[in-house]
Amino acid sequence: MKDKKSENEKIQFSIPLNKRLLKYVFFITLIIAIAYTVVTQPQKIISILGTIVGLVSPFIIGFCAAYVVNLVLRPLERFWMWIWKKTKNQKVVLSTKRPICLTFSFLIVIGAIFAIVFMVIPAFKETVVSFANKVPQYAKTIEGWYYTAVEFFEKYNFTLPEISLNTAKLTQFAKDIISNYGSNVLDTTVNVTASIVSAVVDMVLGLVFAVYLLAQKEKLGSQVKKVMSAVLMPKRAQGLTNITALTNDIFTKFITGQFADACIIGVLCFIGMLIFRMPYAAIISVLIGFTALVPIFGAFIGAGVGAFLILLESPIKAFWFIVFIIILQQIEGNLIYPKVVGKSVGLPGIWVLVAVTVGGSLFGVLGMLFGVPVCTVMYVLLKDFVNSKSKNNEQSNAVEGAEDDQS
Repeated sequence: MKDKKSENEKIQFSIPLNKRLLKYVFFITLIIAIAYTVVTQPQKIISILGTIVGLVSPFIIGFCAAYVVNLVLRPLERFWMWIWKKTKNQKVVLSTKRPICLTFSFLIVIGAIFAIVFMVIPAFKETVVSFANKVPQYAKTIEGWYYTAVEFFEKYNFTLPEISLNTAKLTQFAKDIISNYGSNVLDTTVNVTASIVSAVVDMVLGLVFAVYLLAQKEKLGSQVKKVMSAVLMPKRAQGLTNITALTNDIFTKFITGQFADACIIGVLCFIGMLIFRMPYAAIISVLIGFTALVPIFGAFIGAGVGAFLILLESPIKAFWFIVFIIILQQIEGNLIYPKVVGKSVGLPGIWVLVAVTVGGSLFGVLGMLFGVPVCTVMYVLLKDFVNSKSKNNEQSNAVEGAEDDQS
């Protein structure tokens, strides 16, 4: 009897072990198969991924649009409830809150995009045309600087080679470049516009999907939670919910804070340039505000382009523009950014640099923009994991020490 009992125990013990082993074997085989396919047939994998992305692109567009519009929708709904808080018929207020606020949210976002585009393009065109017309003046200015340097070095018996700038040829050359590249830019713009028009179905489907997401976001959220509770273990479902909430919180605060910070620094730059009577105030301020969306490197890019434009107009003003931008960056970095964005990101400076560099290398401008919040999520999760492990180790060490004392 004892031998039979021991055999049954061995069988009961071995079955779960075999199931576990089979799971490991299955997953390892699957990973090897996927890796082999990626190495041997990369074009096929890229084609399959492209097809999948093409199929789900309307939903990706809709989700991104819904996320951006939701940043405007939430404060509008709070404002709506504040306006009608003393109304007796609260059912009507609640029933009309979502459709009215959602409509205004879409109008605000789309209107802001069109306003920025139609402000920047005419200003940029005016700046380019003005630059081309002033090429002869710039050429004479550069020639004057050069001959001043020649006279200076001749005092020390050092002769520079003479140059001769043909202003007529330079002017024609600049106009040819602008006409040729301008037409190329226009052709590219037309092609891009045609591509956008050809993809209008995806855009419409994406916007419809975004409207549905925002109109039913509470219901969809509860449905997703029910699915996670049914599919996953309670602990894992709660962990996934916490990660989603953390990601949403970090992205929301980063996007809204970064946008507000860019608007503030753009407005301050415009006011300062008007006060100091610097040229190209509008286009440079828009450029400074736009590039300020990119952490670390953005401000340097905008300031460099702006300084170059002003340098050809007036070297003295270009120098004072650089001084002004340095002061403005100090004010923005030490006063505005901490107040607007706050410590919600909480990512050390070295990791911000790494996130922007790696994100830009892998995904371009979008990687530079969103590398910081993505890295922040990973940083917070890793920090919580390390802290919890350290706390558990301290507790286990304390228990072991207490047991040793008792013994």
